[in-house]
Formats: sequence, structure tokens, C-alpha cells
Amino acid sequence: MDNIERIKQLRELVPVGLRHAGLLLDKSGGDIAVARQLFIQETQAVMQEKTGAAPGMVISLLEQHHYDIPRTLNAIEEARYSITERILRKIKHNPEAAVDKVAIAIETATPLHREYWLPLNTMSLPNSTQLHFMVVHEWLSYEGYEGFDSALCFYPELVSDTIRDILLCPEAAAAIREGNETAFRRQYETVIQRLYRLVTDHVSLFP
Repeated sequence: MDNIERIKQLRELVPVGLRHAGLLLDKSGGDIAVARQLFIQETQAVMQEKTGAAPGMVISLLEQHHYDIPRTLNAIEEARYSITERILRKIKHNPEAAVDKVAIAIETATPLHREYWLPLNTMSLPNSTQLHFMVVHEWLSYEGYEGFDSALCFYPELVSDTIRDILLCPEAAAAIREGNETAFRRQYETVIQRLYRLVTDHVSLFP
């Protein structure tokens, strides 16, 4: 059997590139079974270093996904972290984008049924932390689409109380109660940061 045929057979067994397959066969003296085992050992070591996951989990998921590294990485993330934790890990430097993703995760997991906008005073959620989060996030989404003046007619007392008492942003809450858009704009980033902090401080209460 020539080397080209050995490479072909090795690549039928494991997802290895042409050059890498050649190197493995060189190391194994042309033994396809040994080359395959070398590939498996290398891949396990790489995954262990990348993820820090338990060796048993790495081996099991690599086998399950036929040593496809991207698919195995995703599987390890899903096994080790909740949906919300994965969002926070992936979107580290953009709190606004992260809270948007968390809101989608909550709405999907519950699930929440909406007729365009959610009914903030009757939503049924697994815990009060998720409820507080969704009250504020939905109001901010409404304000972004419909404008500040319209948002003043969208559960203003509930939202301002939640922003004041849960997010501890009294200035933003007062701006909503007083209908002061300029003051609200000054506090917008603070509200987003506090909403993000609500998630990071209570991540176990989210999906």
C-alpha cells in the first residue's frame, strides 16, 4: 500500500488534514491504526488545554462528535455552562448586546407569548429576578421603537419602580416619572449596566 492510500484510509477514520495525516503516518511508521491513535491523543490534549474540562467529558464528547473539534467545543460549552453563561462568555464587552440575547433566551425558555409587546403586569416567569429583568428590557425596547413620549404610556409606574428599587437607578426612574427625556438619556447607559449586573450577579436564576 503506498502512502497516498494510507493517508486516504486514515482520513476516512478521523477528520485529519492531508499534511497532518502524512506526519502522523511518518511517526507511526506507516501503521494506520497507530496513526489514528496518535491523532486521537493529540486531539484530546488540544481540547483539554482549550477547555479545561474533565478528561472523561472531553473523551466522551470527542467520540460522540467523531473528533470534530468545533462541534465538540460547542458540546462542551453546552455541557458546562447554561445558556445565559454562554451568552456572557461570548459577549464580554457589549452589555447592551448581552442583555438583548438574555431577553431572547428568557422569552424562548419560558416561553412568553406576546402580541407584539409583552404585557408587563401579567407576565409569568420562573422567578422575580427574571421578571424584573424583562420588565425593564421590554420597556427599553418599546422606548427604542416607539419613542420616549409613547413609552411614558407603557407601564410607566411599574417600570420606574423596578428601575428605582431593583436596579437602584433613582435618577432614571425619576426621569421616566417626570417625562424628562433629556434626563433619561443621561441615565440610559447606567440602566443598561445595572441590567447587565442583575444578570451577572444572579446568573443561576436565568436560563
